[in-house]
Amino acid sequence: MKKDIAFSLSIQREIEKRHLNVESEVNKSMNELGIRTLLHQSGIQKEKGFPTVTLLFALIILPVIKQSLTALWSGKFFENMLQAHKDTYYRFLNHPCFNWRKLVTLLACREIARTDRTPFNEKTIIADDSLLGKTGEKMELVSYHHDHTTNRSKLGYQMLQIGLHNGTRFYPLDLGFHTSKNRPNDKLREMDKRTNGWKRRMESFEKKTDLLVQMIRRCWQNGISARFVLFDSWFACDKVISQILAIGYGIICRLKANKTHYHYKGNPMTLSQLWHTEARHELRWISSWQIKAAILKVELPLAGEVSIVFVRWSKKKWHAFLCTETDMEIHEILDYYSRRWAIECYFRDCKQLLGLGKGQSETFDAVVAWASIVAIRYLILIYILTKRQLAGPIGPLFQELAREHLQLALIQSIWTRIRQILMLSSQLFSTNSAPDEFFYLLDVLENSLINSPAEGCAKL
Repeated sequence: MKKDIAFSLSIQREIEKRHLNVESEVNKSMNELGIRTLLHQSGIQKEKGFPTVTLLFALIILPVIKQSLTALWSGKFFENMLQAHKDTYYRFLNHPCFNWRKLVTLLACREIARTDRTPFNEKTIIADDSLLGKTGEKMELVSYHHDHTTNRSKLGYQMLQIGLHNGTRFYPLDLGFHTSKNRPNDKLREMDKRTNGWKRRMESFEKKTDLLVQMIRRCWQNGISARFVLFDSWFACDKVISQILAIGYGIICRLKANKTHYHYKGNPMTLSQLWHTEARHELRWISSWQIKAAILKVELPLAGEVSIVFVRWSKKKWHAFLCTETDMEIHEILDYYSRRWAIECYFRDCKQLLGLGKGQSETFDAVVAWASIVAIRYLILIYILTKRQLAGPIGPLFQELAREHLQLALIQSIWTRIRQILMLSSQLFSTNSAPDEFFYLLDVLENSLINSPAEGCAKL
């Protein structure tokens, strides 16, 4: 029996050492990026119990191994890693003093400093918001928001995200939440008003435009260099544009046809008036985009002189884009603005692959923590992509890691069943051979299984 136990433990160690490629890859990346130090700098630490870096690691690898949050305490996979109970994870997610914003920003800045060598002109900061739908009306600060995809009001959280794009990679930098006045409940968790949790709650009551300016200002203070800030027409107003210009970034954004007046040749005109009286008569063919467009130099009361690019979309439809650098060509402005699609891909990957909006808790602290952990997952996957010198989105990498893990888990499960059958039928072997020879036979089978070459992975 002692030999059986020793044999079983040796196999378990070997499997943990060689087979858990996903976990080892993520763990290696976390060590290289110094997550433990960043957690300490962000105030994410505990006086006793399981280390925060261990709990964070378990939460990070959940979507890659196709497991839900409940698998942390109900499944058998994590028993070999840590035997933490349900309350341990929820206390970690619900802690009001943890500075998740600082952790995400520090991690992104460290990763950018180590891996990004992109010229300044290629760097842009992209901002956009996304609705995280929820069904629980008792959740803290949950509210109703207008969903542009369905054109209906939807219960959930409005998340504002900004990130750095270098032409190929998107690095999430900061995120914030906005709650509307239409809330099914008014409950707020009681806590010290000096904590980060209380500050994030008060921040959610601010206007999204004010929240955006604060996030852009923090990027500047953290040394994030970029030529432009890109955003959609929702944030395009003279006040926001002037405030971001004062911070130090240029702006390229889409405009909406509202009552805002632009001064052109000394005359105040709306965007629609500029199109009908001036722009549509100056359209020219842009070969690189296969469209007709025109550019006008106008002035805003606060932002000053800017360029507006008018693009004919069809016979009756047109779009307008603003750029604060008035010496740029039309195709350059459109090339920059097209990069805004990177944040849409980020939202898609995070929702479909990394579990954004899937956290299960009624507290606002857990909502912030879960969204921050999703951003950390994304940053680590981007870091793995960069180390492998691969281009493209994280989706193929995620699928490859998940497929490798499932294949290895299946091999482990099949071998466990075969080993049990061989051990139960060992009496058939022991009649003609010594026990040591039987265990040697199992060692040979085990080594051949472990050392067998893996199938080639699909190209990313």
